[in-house]
Order: sequence, then structure tokens, then C-alpha cells
Amino acid sequence: MADFFVLHNELVRLQENDVQIDNEIQLDRLSPKEVTEKLDELIESLQGEPAQILSPLIFDCTRSFVRHFDALSPEHAHKFTDLLLSVFVEQTKAVEVDLEENAQHNFEQDRAALQMYTFCWHWLIEMAENRWKSDRKESEKTAALTGKPKARTTKAKQGKGAWDWPLQKVQALNTVAKVIELDLNRIVIASSDRDSLLSMVTKSVSLLLEDPDALKDDSLKTAAAELLCLCANRFDGAVRHGLQTRIVEQYLREEHLSEFVADFMHILVVKFEDTRLIENVLRLCTNKEFSDKEAKHAKAFSRFLVRLSDIVPKEVLKQMVHLQIHFDSESYTVRMGMIEVVGNLIHNLLAIENSETAALSLQSYYEIIQDRFRDVSSYVRVKVLQVLMRLTERREDSALTDIPIATRPALIALTAGRLHDKASNVRKNAIKLLAKFIETSPFVAIAQDEGSLSLAHFQAKQQNLEEIIKRKFPTDELPGVEETEQVEEDATSSAADEIPDPPPADVAPVAEPPVAEGERAAGELELRHLRGLLKYYKDGIKFVKQIETVVPVMCQLLASNAKGEVIEAMNFFVTGYQFQMESATIGIRQMVHKVWDKDAGESERLSVREHLLRCYIAVYFEPAPSNREPSEIVADNLVKLTYTMTLAELTSLEQLLTLLVAKKAFQESTLQVLWSIFGSKKQAARRRRGAIIILGMIGKARKEVIAENFENLLKVGLGDSAKKDLVLARYTCVALQQLGTVKRQKGTLSAGHTRMPANHPIFTRLRDLLLDVNSSVEWFGFAEQAINAIYLLSEHPDTTCGEIVKRIAARVLGLSPPPPTDGDGNAEVDQLTSQLETGMRINEGDESGVAAESAAPAASCDPLELAELCFVVGHVAIKQIVHLESIEVEWKRRKHLEEVSKTPRKRSGADDIDQVTGNAEDEFTEGIVQIRERELLYGDTLLASFGPFIAFICLHNRTFNHPVLQIMAVLALCKFMCVSADFCEAHLQLLFTILSKSDDPVIRSNTVIGLGDMTICFNSLIDQNISYLYNRLNDTDPVVKKNTLMVLTFLILNGMVKVKGQISEMAKTLEDEDRRISDLTKLFFTELSTKDNAVYNNLPDIISNLSHAETGVSEPAFRNIMKFLLEFIKKDKQTENIVDKLCMRFRNADEPRQWRDISFCLTLLSFASEKSVKKLIEHLPQYQDKLHEPVLYKNLEDILAKAKKLAKAETKSQIEDFEAKLKEHHEKCVENEHAVENAANTKKPKHGSASRQGQEVEDTAESFSAMSLNAKTPARKRGTAARRVTVAEDERDIDEIFGTQTTPAEPRRKQPAAAARSAQMSDDDDDTAGSDEEEDGHAARTVPIPGRTSEAEEDGDEEEEEEEEEEEERDTRRPRRGGATPVPQWKAAIQKLGRRVHDEEEEQLADDQASDDTLADDSDDASDGQTQDEQDEVDEEDNEGDEEEEVFETVAPKSRGRVPPPPVKAAAPLALRG
Repeated sequence: MADFFVLHNELVRLQENDVQIDNEIQLDRLSPKEVTEKLDELIESLQGEPAQILSPLIFDCTRSFVRHFDALSPEHAHKFTDLLLSVFVEQTKAVEVDLEENAQHNFEQDRAALQMYTFCWHWLIEMAENRWKSDRKESEKTAALTGKPKARTTKAKQGKGAWDWPLQKVQALNTVAKVIELDLNRIVIASSDRDSLLSMVTKSVSLLLEDPDALKDDSLKTAAAELLCLCANRFDGAVRHGLQTRIVEQYLREEHLSEFVADFMHILVVKFEDTRLIENVLRLCTNKEFSDKEAKHAKAFSRFLVRLSDIVPKEVLKQMVHLQIHFDSESYTVRMGMIEVVGNLIHNLLAIENSETAALSLQSYYEIIQDRFRDVSSYVRVKVLQVLMRLTERREDSALTDIPIATRPALIALTAGRLHDKASNVRKNAIKLLAKFIETSPFVAIAQDEGSLSLAHFQAKQQNLEEIIKRKFPTDELPGVEETEQVEEDATSSAADEIPDPPPADVAPVAEPPVAEGERAAGELELRHLRGLLKYYKDGIKFVKQIETVVPVMCQLLASNAKGEVIEAMNFFVTGYQFQMESATIGIRQMVHKVWDKDAGESERLSVREHLLRCYIAVYFEPAPSNREPSEIVADNLVKLTYTMTLAELTSLEQLLTLLVAKKAFQESTLQVLWSIFGSKKQAARRRRGAIIILGMIGKARKEVIAENFENLLKVGLGDSAKKDLVLARYTCVALQQLGTVKRQKGTLSAGHTRMPANHPIFTRLRDLLLDVNSSVEWFGFAEQAINAIYLLSEHPDTTCGEIVKRIAARVLGLSPPPPTDGDGNAEVDQLTSQLETGMRINEGDESGVAAESAAPAASCDPLELAELCFVVGHVAIKQIVHLESIEVEWKRRKHLEEVSKTPRKRSGADDIDQVTGNAEDEFTEGIVQIRERELLYGDTLLASFGPFIAFICLHNRTFNHPVLQIMAVLALCKFMCVSADFCEAHLQLLFTILSKSDDPVIRSNTVIGLGDMTICFNSLIDQNISYLYNRLNDTDPVVKKNTLMVLTFLILNGMVKVKGQISEMAKTLEDEDRRISDLTKLFFTELSTKDNAVYNNLPDIISNLSHAETGVSEPAFRNIMKFLLEFIKKDKQTENIVDKLCMRFRNADEPRQWRDISFCLTLLSFASEKSVKKLIEHLPQYQDKLHEPVLYKNLEDILAKAKKLAKAETKSQIEDFEAKLKEHHEKCVENEHAVENAANTKKPKHGSASRQGQEVEDTAESFSAMSLNAKTPARKRGTAARRVTVAEDERDIDEIFGTQTTPAEPRRKQPAAAARSAQMSDDDDDTAGSDEEEDGHAARTVPIPGRTSEAEEDGDEEEEEEEEEEEERDTRRPRRGGATPVPQWKAAIQKLGRRVHDEEEEQLADDQASDDTLADDSDDASDGQTQDEQDEVDEEDNEGDEEEEVFETVAPKSRGRVPPPPVKAAAPLALRG
């Protein structure tokens, strides 16, 4: 029956798209009405009689509808699909009835019908799915063009009676699932037919699962999973094998199917209790390998394992022995997945089992996690930290975590180490994990501790328990105590988060030791309990100390550029503060500086400033529930915050509180509490100070807070208590200054503020406090703020402060009291000036200071009071300048208001007049400048009388040797010098002397800061002497060095000082021992790199100075500095120029250290451009003679290896050729260096071996000559054995070189003088070789060595000499080998001069050496003065060998690290030694 249909053959044809339909209906050619008729006929045929599919006509009609499914309208497609699925269900039910009735006679018909329906179902799934995908793409395009949402477009297109394929897909899967549930082994007996039938089902499911959107439908997802479970559970053999192969090779390669496969296997295990498939799949996964290039497949596989370990951990744990190979996978994604698998196994299985096997597995998996802390991939390290964050969470069913107590210390230590990780994301997650360790600490279990992790509290508890145990249970009364202690320690360390019961309310009860035998057991039980508590607190102390070790690193991370790290560091400190950890307050104070971060425009989630505000509100403005009023707690928190803060932190806190006031975080009740603390005499002094500090900060944003309590400030802050507490009076003055502070908007004139009359009570109080005798050092801080308040609030501050200065001067110096204030002011000043000059003898003393020692009532007065006078005078001078500027601003403001009030016509007329005659505003400004420069410190003014007075004290520092007096005098001098340029210029050298010679670091720091201010005021004066400032970078005191660095940073970055060669002194501080200084320097160079190539332009000077033997730094420090600086070189053009300059430095580099430094700098450059590589290749002659240095050669190899990775094919071939050439030169240099060393170490040969030694030296010289790349002329002998050396061409003037040597009146010199003259010539050549070698192509010339005796038969033979001169002149015109430039005529003249000097020296040397018989045997002599005719053959060879050794000794000291063209014999090799 149905012999015309063979399933296997039809599937093959379907796969080849060649299905043969004998009675095919061409539906695409029919009209919709005709299609409807054909579909109705089919429905009539199959409806109620599904077996009619066995009819060829009906089957062909059904297949025709499937084949032409794309041509059907949506209504027809929907109707046909419903028909096919419904009749398929009816046929399935019929087969089920036959199976129940065992109607075997119908089995063959049932088999054929099922196969035919399943084939049509399979084909329909393929056609419908493809049509649905194409329709969806078309709708997406339409939505993109029309701008309508995709869902609306699809709905509109479908309309009523549209084709709903997503719903029909689920029906199709449910339909075929009923087929799979049948006992197919009885119907389809042949295994091949059964496998084909099931293969159609699995393939159709796979096709449906290809669409990621399909899995978003839970009903489809469930139907597909259950269908696959039926196939896997009910059929073995090929079906199961094919399914698991499909899962491994297809499903697990798609990211959207990975979790589906895990869910499908979970259903198989839970519902069908079948674990065979999951075991086989996990075993097959063992053989899978992933590379970094297969990121998609690796991610899908990892998600599968993670999901599977979460829902069926037991099955995964069984297969971990096979899966553990993936811990070493090349793909970091797979390693991340395996770490997450371990975390799931621990959380879902191992942590809740109490078996010994589970404990061992738990320990081994934590060891794996600890090993992964050192993974090479930062993503894996991040995943490790994230997994641990999950494991450290407390479980919902208990207060325990998944991490045992014994494992926590090791994990905390490893996490703390990740704070130094190079990846920002790793550091951020490490901070989060450490905060989580604090939150889930097991040492907050005892209720009496109130959740505190205070170290002091734990230590007190430990000490208390130790005393109780020692008192109640002496060791001698309980012999088993030691054993019990050891057992308890082991038990406690192995228990996972086992916390002892809390002690009774009274932890330290005093009880008599047990004496009865019956009470002994109870005593041991109590002892065990106390020892458990003791162990609990000891472990708690270790935990707190371990957390405290990371606090310094956390404080550094607060300054990170990564905002995520900064925010997490803030959260860490907030968490520690909430658990009352003392070390957290350090970070809370330091993170206040983040208020200056300029990230207000970003989202609040990433805004550091906004997060800082939230943190401070959580810490200080949201107190925990307590019996006290919240406002009292908030006020107390803020007051305590001021106790330990530095000045910089208080400044940042002021800005922070200003922002909080704007956010209305302060309540009126809190302000009232702060005022009550300030006004209460019962409060401690520092609490009152803290209250007024906070109130002053709040007053900056809300002036009414100060104005409404003005009387309270006068009564308390400047009243009777102020005389005893000057710090309180100082901060009261700061709070009062907020009344006069005006915030100026950029581009506008500041609005004026109301000033008070000079006779106001506030100024009377301040004057009385300033005039009151007080020996406290706190007086200076109060005086500074008091004068600031006077100048800010008073209408006539100069009058008030002038009176204060006169009265202090009269009291301190014992002068006559000033006349009444309503008299002539000039008379008062004249009187004070004359008394100062008379008393101090300023105009009499000699410069040595002798008069000052016997002078002066001032020398005998109280130095502290004299210091107070100097401080007041200096500060009044500097504030007077500010006052003049404020007058100018006020005048301009009023002038501006007048201009605004004018009509446009009058304003335009005034503008025309100003263009012709000048502006009144300019005249007023010039008048202010005139007052400042010529009147304040000169003429009949009060300050003018104190200028010489202060300079006199600074000059005679031995007489006025009190340290405070000198500090204040120098400070006053600096302030005076900021007033007038003339005064500054007159006393500038005195200030430089003080800066250089003062032993007090405070004086040096103040002087440096003062010089910075003077540079701003009078740039031309200080810029010429800026080296004095740079010298302070080498100061022994770190504070002086830091201040100098900050001053120079400000001046340079603001363009007030030009960046010169001294910038290398700042570069040295990059390696300073003080971390703050090095960080400031890094910040400076980072900012400097943004300003017009400033770092690039100064790199040559920096490299020269840092690499210098005397002024430079060590080699490791040089490398660290240059590694930082060369990071700012980004442009290819800059890199090319630096390569060129560095290579040129090889030519004049003398020492191997310099070679190494230059080559190291080259390795730090990118060499990304071809020109950079070509520059390196072109400059080979500059360093080819230095390649025997191992570090230099290694650096060059690294450069070429890096360049090859980035180079193109053509450039890469050039680099390879250059590598071979470089290697050849390296080998020759090494060989020649060894030869030189051997020659230097060889002793003088005996007489018999002279010939052999001379031949060896000559062979060595020839080997050196062979390696030179420079063009050269063949060396020529004079006579038979005259020695010549080759040197670089020199284009300097002849008279400049030989002017002193060729004058007729110059006397003849002996050999040492001649040798010195030869050395001078060599040095001159070295100095000018750079330009000559470039222009002349490294052409060489030959000159005779002055001072050497000739071996010619007759030195005075003029014919032979003329012949040689002519021959040498021909050589100068003859082209050099290699295309070099011929020797100019003036160089031939130099050669002639050299020979003349040579001949004169030879005659003198011959006379001198003949008189000394001992010189004949000396190895250093070139000749004994005899002629060649008087020597025999052996003596000539012996002398020849001796002369070779002498050339070595003579030429080697002249070497400058570069090689001139080689000579005839051994001179060139020694020049290679540098």
C-alpha cells in the first residue's frame, strides 16, 4: 500500500530540491477563487478520513499546496496549515486506537499514513518558516521607510483572518509530539524508517530554533524542549546519538540556544529521570577546544555550562573531572564560564552539604578560585571577584555565607592584592568585594557589640576575657586546659561561620573557682565557652587589621582617573564608617577633596561630586535611630569632623557644605545646636572651635546665618574668652569675613558690599586683642584673620591698621607714644622713622653687621614681640595692595553705572572723546599703580619707615637669631617686595642669599612662595634669576621641595616662566622618595604635555642632563623617568625628529652608559611610520662602532622586532636587510673588542719574539680597518715605516686650529708638549666632526702623528719630502671610494703644516733621546733616535712591534666613543673602545 511513496527517497529528493509530483497542481497560476476551490476539495477529501492521504491524487494535491505555499494568500496559508495539522492529529488518534486494539492488519496502512503526514508536516515547517522570515524582513524595511513601529506595520498588514504562524508553530510541535508518544516500534518496524521519521522531527525543531525571537515565546520553548525530551528518552541508538551530536555541534554554537539546551536537559533529568544524554553531552564537550578568535562559540558554550550548573549542579559535579580541562582553555570566555560554574556548584550544592566529601570538594574548588586570581586575562580576574561577591552574600535560609571562616583571610589577602591590578575594572570589583567582606563579616553576630567592628572595642574585649580566664581558671587547677585549647582552636577554625553564643549580660562575673568534683564538668564547659569567645574576638581583630592594611591603597584610589574606582572607594569607606571602623575616618576625610571634580554635566550615576554628597549625607546627616535628637547627632558629627582635618581638607569641606546648603540638607534645628555649642562656656574648647568653623562655612552660602548672630559673635568670639582662646577668635574673624565676601561672576564687575564705620565695636575689639600682650604662637594666625576682617569690613582700614602698627611699634621698640590721631599724619610718620633709624642705627652700621651687635634697643627687646611687629607690618602692606585694587574695582563699578544711566547719544559722544583724549579709567589705573610703586614704600608713609627696618633684621640674622623672629621678618620682607618693583630689585639678592643659606626650612618654604608671588608681579626681575628657584628642587627638606615644585608648576603652566633647560630638575623629582612629590610632578608633566609641544621641545635637554655622569640620575631612575615622559610623544612627525636627534647623539657620546640611555629612549618610541625606521637605518654610521655593548644591541633588536610588526611589506624587507647588516657589524665589533682587550692584556714580548708580536698587532690593525664603512684614502708610509693616523675632516679655520703652533716665534717643544698638541688637535676634530661628517660624507684625511720619531733614512731629505707633498696633493684631488667628496686644498695645507711640525719635533726628540741610554729599552719609545742604516734587521722588527704598542697607548685616551676612518695599523681599533 502506498508503494509510490518511499520515505528515504523522498527525503533525499527534498534535500536536493527535486521532489517529483506526478499530479502537481500549479497553484501559482491559479486565481484565488480557483485556489479556494482546490483547497475546499482537499478539505472534503481528508476531513474525517485522514487515511485518504494514501491516495496518490490526494497526496499529490497536498504536496502541491506545500510546494506552492509561498504563492498562497495569508488566508489560504492559514487554512491549509490548520487542515494539515488537524487531519494529522486525527490520523495519530486512529493509529493509537489500532495499537490499543492490536489491529496488526492496519499497521502497514498506519505506517504509510504516518510517514506521509510527517513528510508533509516536515516540508510545511520548512516552507512556512522561510516565508515568515522573509515577510518579517519586508515589514522591517517598510517600518524603516515609513517610520512606523514594526509591530504596528505587521498588524496592519495581517488584518482580519491573517496567517498566524507563531501560534501554528506551537500547534505543529504539539501535533508531532503525540506521534512520538506512540509505540512506533510496533508500527514502524524497520529501524531505518524509524530513524528517518525521527530525523525529520528533530530537523524541523532545529529549523524553528534558529530564530532567536522564537525562544521569546515560552509556549514554543516548552513545546520544543518536551518534544526533544521525548525523542531522547523513548529512542536509543542512532536517534539519541544524532541528537547529542546535533546539540554539541549545532546548538552549543549558537548563543541564543545555549540556555535552551540547558533547560531541555533539566526537563529530561527532572521529568523523565534520564541522565544519559546530559552525561554524554558533557563528555563530548571535553574534546571541544576554543580559541580567542571563536568568541561567539565560546560564549555560547560558557552560558550553557553556567546555566546547567545552576539548575542541575549534581550532574555537572559528576562530570567536573572531565570538564576541568577547560580551566586551561585558550579562550578567556570559557575560563570565565568555568569560574562561574564553580561558584554555582559551591552555592547550590557544596555549601549546604555536611558530608566530608563535600568539605574536601569545597576546599579544592576554593583553591581553584584562588589560583584564578593570577589569570592573565583581566576579564577572568573580574569574574573571580564577582563570583566571590555572590558567595560572600548571606544565605536567605540562614545568616551564614558560602565562604568558610578559615578561607576568608586568604581570599581577603588576594583581593587586597588586586587593588594594585593594572586593569581598572579589576580594581573596582576588588574594592566592591572588600566592602562586601565588611558587610557580611561573621564578627558582628554578638548583639552586645551592636554591629561594631571597632578595633579598640575588640581589643578591650580580648583583654577582658583573658583576665577572666586567668583569674577564674588557673592552668594548674585544670590539667586538661592546654589540650582543650588546642582542640577548640581546631574546631573553631574548621567550622564554617560558627559563632559562639553571646556571653551573659555581665561578661566579667567574679566567681569562686569550683572546688567540688561535681562542679568540675561545669567549669570545663564554661572555660570552653570563654575560650570560644576569646577565639572569636582574636579572629575579629585579625580581620579588622587585615582590612586596615588596604586603607592607604584605597586613599590613593580616591585620586584615580577612573570614576568607577573612585565611587567604589567612597562606598568602601562609608561601609567601614557604618561599622565603626576607626580607619574609615581617614578615607572619609580624604575623599572630601573630590568636591572639586568637574563632572557636574554628566549623569548623576557617574558623577563623583554627586556621589560624594550622597555619601556625606548618609554618614553625617542620616543618623541611626537613637535616644538623642537627630539634630544633635548631626551637629556633633560635623563638629568632630573638624578635629583632625588639615587646612586643605577644611577648605574642601567648606565647598562641600556650601553645596549641601544649596540642596537644603541643613535644618534650622541643627544650626541652633551649633550656635548653642559655640556660646556655651561649659563646652570643651575644641568643640566651640569646631562649631564656629562649621558655622563660618555655612555662612559662606547663607550670609544671614552670620548676620543674624552678629552680636553673639562679638560677645563670645571676640569677648573675654577670646583672650584665652585665640584660635576661637581667629575662626570668629573668618566667620565675620563672610559678611564682606562677594562672589564675582565671570565677565562682570563684582557688586559692592556695605562697609562699617571705623569706630564700629568690631574694630575696637579687634584692635584691643591685637594690642594685648600675648606670647602665644597662635597670635599670628589670629592677627592675620583680624587684619583680613578689618580690610574687608572697614570703611577706612588703612587708618585703623596704621594706628595698630604705631602702637605695637611704640610698645615693642620702646619708642615714644604716637601723638593724637587727629594731628598731622606726616609728623607722626617722620617721628616714627627718625626713632627707628636712631634706635636701630640702620644708616650707620657697616655691612659686616658689627654695628648691629652693639646697636640697638631693638636687639634687647622681646624677640616674639618684635616678630609680631614684623608680621603685622608685612601683612598690612600686602592687604593695602588688595585694598587699592578693591578701590579701583569700586570706582570702575560706579563709573559703569554712570555709563549705563546715560542716554545712547551722550554715551556715543563720550566714546568719541575717549578715543581722542584717553579714558579716565586708564588714568585712574595708572594712578593706583603709581601709588603702589612709588608711594607706599617710599616717601613719608608709615610702611616706608619699616622697609629698611625689616631688611636690617633679615640682614643681621646673627644678632636677631630667634627662629620665629627670622621667619616673620623674612615673610614681611617678601610681602614688602611684592608691593614695589624698585624695592624688590633692591633686596632681591638679599632674599636669594637667605634662600640659599638659611638653615630653617620654614624660611626657605616661605621664600620660595614669596618668589612665586614676585614672579607674578614683576616677571622680568625674577625670570633672570629663576635658577635659584630650581635649585630648591634639590632641597633636603621635603616640604621645601614640594612647595618649590608647586610654585614652579603654577608659574610654568600659566606662562609666567619660560620652560628652559632647568626643566630636567623637575623631571628628576619623578623619582623622588616622597610619593606626594612624584605625583605632583606627574601631574605637572601631564598638564604641560597639552601646551604646544612643551615636553617634546625640551626632551633633548632633559635627556642630556639626566644622562650626564655628574648631574644626572641613576640608570634605573633614568629609565623610569623617560618611560613616563616619552608617553606624551604621540605624533609620527615628533617621533621621526626624536629618532633623528637621538641617533645623532651617538656620535658625541663618550660612555657606554650614554649609549644605553639613548638606545633605551629609542625603544620607547612607536616606530609606526616608515620614516622613523629609515632614520634609524640611515644613522647606522653613528653607532656602528658601539654595537659591542650588549644592552645597546639588544635594544636595537627590540626596536626592529617592534617595527616589523607594524611595517608594510616593502619596509619589512628593508628592516630584515638592516637586521642582517646590524648583526654583521655587531659580530665584528665584538671580535675587535676582544682583540683590543687581548692586546692590552698582553705583556711586552721578549727580544726573540718581537717579529711575531709585531705581525700579530699588524694583523689586528688590518682586521679593524676592514670593518669601517667610511670612505678613506689608502694610508701611505713616509720613507719605509712612518706612522699615520686617520681623523675626521675638520672645516674649522686653519688659524683657529694651528694659530699658536705655526708662528715663527714659537719655541720648539719636547715630546710631552707635542703629544699634548696632538691631543688638542684630536679634540678639536671631535668637537666639529658632526657637521663635517654630514657634509663631506665622512671623508677621511691623513696627518702624521706629531711627536713621533721617523724611521726614514734622512729626515731632512727635501726631495723626498717634496715628492710626497705632490703625491698627497694628488690624493686630495683624487675622488674617494664610495663617492666621497675629495679633500679640499686647505686640508692639504693642514697636512703640510702637520709634517713641518712633525719634522721639528723629530729633531728635538732625537737629541733628547740620544742622551738617555735607559730609554733605549723602554717599551713606550717608538725609536731610539738612530737612523735606519744603523739598525739591523732584527732591531728594526723589534722597534716596529714596540711602536705598534705605543700607538695603542697614545690613541686610546683620545677616543670619544666614535670611530674615525681606520689608520694603517692599530689606531682605529682602539678608538672603538670609547
